[in-house]
Amino acid sequence: MTKKQSEVRLNKKPQKKKLIAVIIIAIVIGGGTAAYFATSGKNETTEGKTNLSLVGPWMDIHGVGMFLSGDDTSLYLATHNGLFRKEADGWKRVGNDKSDLMGFTIDRNSDNTMYSSGHPPGMGGNLGFRISTDGGNKWQMISPVKDSPVDFHSMTASASSPGLVYGSPGGGTELFVSHDGGVSWQPLSIPDRIISLAADPISADTVYAGTISGLFKSTDQGKNWTKLDHEQIRDLAVTGLGFSKDGKALYAFKVLPHGEGFVARSDDGGQTWVNTSGQIPDAKGVWNFAPGRSGEMYAITSQQTPAGIAASIYRSNDDGVSWTLEGTNNEDLAKSNAS
Repeated sequence: MTKKQSEVRLNKKPQKKKLIAVIIIAIVIGGGTAAYFATSGKNETTEGKTNLSLVGPWMDIHGVGMFLSGDDTSLYLATHNGLFRKEADGWKRVGNDKSDLMGFTIDRNSDNTMYSSGHPPGMGGNLGFRISTDGGNKWQMISPVKDSPVDFHSMTASASSPGLVYGSPGGGTELFVSHDGGVSWQPLSIPDRIISLAADPISADTVYAGTISGLFKSTDQGKNWTKLDHEQIRDLAVTGLGFSKDGKALYAFKVLPHGEGFVARSDDGGQTWVNTSGQIPDAKGVWNFAPGRSGEMYAITSQQTPAGIAASIYRSNDDGVSWTLEGTNNEDLAKSNAS
């Protein structure tokens, strides 16, 4: 069971929030566990042998990113069982660290720095806040954040203010900010239980928080929050957020009370929203959006399939008009999307 998808959806207040939480847990979490046991074993044993370059041997995907400058043009996935990189012949594991990378983000100011958090494989405990400067081959813990190490499930690094990083541990009941690249951290108030975070790449003071009850915006680096009240996003759980490369478009995945979800886009700082004209088929949650070098957008998602929930990544080259499968842990889904 994916902690990020389970712990942040509990709420004791209005019935509408309860309904959202129950639906997401029942459909996404229950199905996701079944899908893993149905597909992951086959993928692990056929890694490197199958001609399905879309298939990756991961359980769940928690993060996605790409360096927007420098020589490394790889697309990276942070998963339940380590970091993966897309190569010409398919998805390959990066390094020997098989930790559950619950939190992951790439520093837009750098051509070699990425951050992670989560849990070590098999042994329990938390990783704290970690950094890699070699494409994820080696990791170093920079700070535990608290007396006992945290496991950030949501993280975002500012592109407009180097060293500014936000993180929210599993459960979404806490939020922390660092102004020195993760060496020291200060607690912030939360608007509601946090599922996703996105620092505005243009405005150093602006950060967004997707919560179980809607989307919130802060213009003072998380000290105070304002709820965004547009009819397309109002009072809905927001599971994933991410900015386009130029910082002008904000993408979000919103979940309706009955469980159906949609990719939405805002071009005015979250004041107004429209559903993208193309949608990811059978998506039950999108957990993160990230830009590519050529202006494309990537989205990691949990998808409903006949075998259960698949963990997949999609790419859009046309601002959400269409979405193309880039990788999945479900061979049947990969075959049905093979060109």
